[in-house]
Order: sequence, then structure tokens, then C-alpha cells
Amino acid sequence: MTSALDDKLAGALALAVAQKPRANLQQIARSAGISKATLYRIAPTREGVVEMLLERCTRHMQDALTGADLESPPFHSALERLTEGVMKERAFYLFWNAALWMDLNDARNDEVLGYGASFYSDALEKFFLNGQKAGVFRIDMPAKWLAKAYDFLLYAAVESAQRGEIASVGMSAMVDKMFLDGATSEFAR
Repeated sequence: MTSALDDKLAGALALAVAQKPRANLQQIARSAGISKATLYRIAPTREGVVEMLLERCTRHMQDALTGADLESPPFHSALERLTEGVMKERAFYLFWNAALWMDLNDARNDEVLGYGASFYSDALEKFFLNGQKAGVFRIDMPAKWLAKAYDFLLYAAVESAQRGEIASVGMSAMVDKMFLDGATSEFAR
């Protein structure tokens, strides 16, 4: 089912659910720009839509990690590759975050998984720990915090672009520069 759905429609559905995580099928279809009947042919239940999107998003995040080759130095280049990989399908990344922060399948479940409940956060933490051991990243900050800081900055950029607050052109470089160099101007140093 997932492979039969083109990336453009899958992205529209992912964005619709990420923006309104508790939306019903009718609302999801409307937000994605399709009819409820079309959505019903893709997945007849809201839970089916969420499951399909989770599969697609998981594959996207795994592909981004694989493409980044986080084991291959230099570390800043690996981080740039990861940022680019995640940015390729930004809607999937937004959905991925929505799925991490709430159980999209069960509106009655109050448990929030939050950050650190996935292969992605594990890979980021390992990457930053290895970078710390190599003397590339600061050791006065835990690797888990560096992973969160990077990922939250990435999320802020994607979400800001989605809202039209920043341009999506050059967004990857902006994230990497901000994370690696900070917010202080060259003249203030």
C-alpha cells in the first residue's frame, strides 16, 4: 500500500496529520487536497493512514541516516549530509516528530514517548558521542543534549519554513551553520 502512493500525496497526507494530529479522515483528506473517497481507497481508516505514514516516514528517516553515513568523518560533513537527507522530504520529518510526541493511533493514550524513543535519536546520540571522543564536539555537554539541540533546531527550521517564516532555499546550510558555529556574528568574536 505504501509504495503505491506517490511521494507528493504521501507528503501532503503527512503534513495534514502533522498539522492536525487528531483530525478525522474527512479533515485529513480536505487538508491534503483530496476527497474522502480517494483517501478511503488509500486507507479506509484514520489508523490505517497513520500506520501507512509511519512506515513511509520511518523509511525516509532510515534513508537519511544511511545517506549521511554518520560513521565517516569529517563529522561536520556527515551532519550536513544528514540535514540534507532529512530536508528532502520535510513533510515526513514533521509527521515523524508529531508521531514521536504523541500516540497518533490512540487519542485516549496520555503517554508521550518524546525524544529518545527511536532509532533516529539513538543514531544521533551515538554520532555526537563519537564526535566528542574524536575531539570535534564539546565534551561539556552530554551527547544526548547535543542530539536534541541539533534535532530541535532542524525541527524549528522545517516548521518555520512550513509556516512561511523563513525561505526553504538554503535552509539546510542555515541549520548546519547555526548548530556548528552558533548565533554570534563574526564581528562580535
